[in-house]
Amino acid sequence: MSAKVDKPRPTLLPPHPSTRHPGVMPDRPFPAVDALIRRVQRVAAERPDPTHILAEVISMIGASEADPYVVLGVLMEGAAHMVAHHIPTERQAATTAELVKLLRLRLKAHGL
Repeated sequence: MSAKVDKPRPTLLPPHPSTRHPGVMPDRPFPAVDALIRRVQRVAAERPDPTHILAEVISMIGASEADPYVVLGVLMEGAAHMVAHHIPTERQAATTAELVKLLRLRLKAHGL
């Protein structure tokens, strides 16, 4: 029988402090990130909502002396443009049907 020879174990170096991965990020302030977040929030709050603007413009036009037939034509053209250019092709037929249905419901609600 041969004698068992123990191999020398390699010497391990202690981990370097800069390579340790902390379990949790330290809770410390990052002023530049905080300032960026505040700036984005401020810009988002100041950015007008296009749908709100459209509704306001329609209200203003309704209260003006604008020709109602022309206004209706522009609104219908806007609806047709939105469906044709901003709704996916596979959903255009269903969206058009719902739009016509909605118009009928709104007209009925006004007694027409």
